[in-house]
Amino acid sequence: MFKLILNFGATVNTEELILCNSFSGLEMGKCIVPPNILPIGPLLASQEFKKPKGYFWKENTSCITWLDKQPPNSVIYIAFGSLAMFDHCQFEELTLGLELSGKRFLWAVRPGFTGEENVGFLARFRSRVEGRGMIVSWAPQPQVLAHCSIACFMSHCGWNSTLEGLANGVPFLCWPYFAEQYINQGYICD
Repeated sequence: MFKLILNFGATVNTEELILCNSFSGLEMGKCIVPPNILPIGPLLASQEFKKPKGYFWKENTSCITWLDKQPPNSVIYIAFGSLAMFDHCQFEELTLGLELSGKRFLWAVRPGFTGEENVGFLARFRSRVEGRGMIVSWAPQPQVLAHCSIACFMSHCGWNSTLEGLANGVPFLCWPYFAEQYINQGYICD
């Protein structure tokens, strides 16, 4: 990450124009943008539903059918991107919080999310929240965030997730993990 930031700094000083996946309404007043950076976004991973692009895992589209059966603005969508890792304690606390909340939720728990297998724990959790909670390994996020049943988005605040949530006007519950995600959280909260 440090090397990437150093390379970016050198690039900003040598390139004539750099296109940036952002928009001036989001960036203005928050930071000083060098004159050779042109915000042209938001550019979302997929502008067309049913044609996923840029995802690491196969999407489970059965969650859309499940969302279709939920009341408007009733489901918490939870996704922490492709890099965030929880230890088992954080994972367990989140599951217990979701269970105790009594709220409907859709949670994308990708393979390796905790760095260990939680098959038994996850199976017991699923049985306790059956009917009001759905867990998938990967969701078609742009389509999920555009769904009328989504009430809010619990996110790691990665840039793509931030833009997708903002583009759909979805309120956020922020849980940043590392790097720029803390800055993105500031954008969201401010």
